[in-house]
Amino acid sequence: ELAIQLRRHPSVSLLLGCRDVRRAGLLFPEAQGSEPKVRVVPLELLDFDSVQSFVDEAHDFLRGGGEGLRLLVNNAGVMRPPGRATGFDPTWQTNFLAPFLLTELLARRRATDRSRQVVRAVQVSSRLERRSELSQELLDAVARGSPGEHAYADAKRAMMLWTSVRAQSLAFKGFLYSHCATPGMVDSQLGRHSMNPWLWPLTKPLRMMLLRTPAEGALAVASAGLRSQATETFGRYLDGEQELEDLVLERMGEKRFATAVVKWATEATALEQRAAGYDR
Repeated sequence: ELAIQLRRHPSVSLLLGCRDVRRAGLLFPEAQGSEPKVRVVPLELLDFDSVQSFVDEAHDFLRGGGEGLRLLVNNAGVMRPPGRATGFDPTWQTNFLAPFLLTELLARRRATDRSRQVVRAVQVSSRLERRSELSQELLDAVARGSPGEHAYADAKRAMMLWTSVRAQSLAFKGFLYSHCATPGMVDSQLGRHSMNPWLWPLTKPLRMMLLRTPAEGALAVASAGLRSQATETFGRYLDGEQELEDLVLERMGEKRFATAVVKWATEATALEQRAAGYDR
């Protein structure tokens, strides 16, 4: 939905990382042109090698072009999807670990190449992070394949803690200004795995009355990165243009644990090895 809204602007060029490239091509037929405004490239968030490959594409895309605003949005999110036999829980990998790896690798590439064109980054979070019971013990359990009952909220809180302690360095070294944003409660497919499949369609009338439309949610996320203050500050939590929290200052009391979250994610994604030239 966010890409659909952004492509309406005549001056916008889009690079879309998608799991299903064929389906994305059907949604964006203009991607098949000789000089497309929309490019679709593979991105499987459950595969860290795929994330690393996408970083190469994103770095070249953001470095190219003329003058103008550059925006990265880590927009993917899942809640209680079907589990996997091996690897990390898909909720954790999609909602936190993959965006963490993508953003950190991109910032390092930009620092190495001394890229000076400022990039605004928006990590899509959720007010449900307030229900999180995240702890060091839970991080250890996630690494063992036991994500617990609040994986969605816990992964979103991990994202916000990471932003609280890394946003300053990302801005100063990589010229990448990272913020978190909530789209609000949106009538999307996010909750479809939270109930019996036959019940989900029956909730549509209620969702239409109580929730934001997908377009409203998408524009709330985009607004967080498009506002003029997005490159004057870093580490803010927003709902559209409304600032909800200065994560850097207001989560200072959690700095020790936030640093532990970053260390855990760094090891889980092999960030250092990948940044040093990990052979895929």
